[in-house]
Amino acid sequence: MTDQTAIPPPVYRKLTRLHRGVGTMSRLWLGPDHLLHVNSTGYTENYRRCYLRDIQSMLIVHTGRRTYIALILAVLMGIVALILRYNFSGWTGYAILAGVFLPLFLWNHLLGAGCRVVVITAVQQERIPSLCRLPKTRRVVAELTPLIEAAQAELGSPGQPEATAATEPPLVPSVKAAMVLPPPLPPPLAPS
Repeated sequence: MTDQTAIPPPVYRKLTRLHRGVGTMSRLWLGPDHLLHVNSTGYTENYRRCYLRDIQSMLIVHTGRRTYIALILAVLMGIVALILRYNFSGWTGYAILAGVFLPLFLWNHLLGAGCRVVVITAVQQERIPSLCRLPKTRRVVAELTPLIEAAQAELGSPGQPEATAATEPPLVPSVKAAMVLPPPLPPPLAPS
């Protein structure tokens, strides 16, 4: 006596996998006309919705994430190598050390450069922690750009004549202009 009705397709599609930070988890979903950013602490969940028609820009800033993780791995590897050296473990210990740390170095390198993404609308600036590596961010931005442009193209008035639309600048800010990645910032100057 169960109802055999068809299950509708999911409304949201996952854009990023779960990103774990210090005490938080983040994920980005794409809805029919909006982005849904979910932040969770394990006890609470916060949902932020950014409509595609309201997105003015997506700010992408390079970070030193890949370098910092590589330095942390190198320090840990050095500490373990010193412990192995003073315990006279021989080549077997160093082979195990290389077998553990080299895949981690490779994985960190293949994920790509680090970045920070902020979605800017007229009323909010939402930082998206789940977009923290540049290759993934570029794929998501490339996927979102046509959707944002299509949603913002619908904002123009339908009674507007063709000649007026060609001579006047568009009312909607350009998304493509904001998607260009800036060069990384130079390190701060040392005090003299």
